[in-house]
Amino acid sequence: MENMSEKITFPDGREVDIHDFIAFMYGLSRSDVDVLHLLLENKDKIDADQIAEKLKVTKASVSKSLNSLLDKGLIERDKSEEDQKKKGRPSYIYWVDKDKLYAKLEKDLEKLAGTIREGLEKHIS
Repeated sequence: MENMSEKITFPDGREVDIHDFIAFMYGLSRSDVDVLHLLLENKDKIDADQIAEKLKVTKASVSKSLNSLLDKGLIERDKSEEDQKKKGRPSYIYWVDKDKLYAKLEKDLEKLAGTIREGLEKHIS
C-alpha cells in the first residue's frame, strides 16, 4: 500500500507511524493493518475478493485478517445484498464505521491510561 505513513508525535518529540501504533495496541499483523488501511480509504463496502485483488494477496490471507479485525471490533460486516437470493455459504461485505472506530480508539486509550496510572500508583506506594 502506498502512502501509509501518517505519523503521531509523542510528548518527547518521537514519531511513530499511526498504523504501527494501532497494530501494537491491538496485536495486529502487517496483513491486518493493510486490510484495515484499505477499508479506511475505501468509500464503499467491499467483499473479501475485492480486498484480495486490490492488495494482491490470497483470499485466505484476507479472510484471516478480516476475522481478526472483526473480533477486535475494528471493522463492520454485513451480508451481501446479492447473496440474499442465493443458497449456500453467505457472502459478506466489509467497511469501517469511522466514528465508531475513533470512539473505540479513544475509549481504549483512556482505559490504557487508567491502567498505566494504577500500575504506577501501586509501584510508587
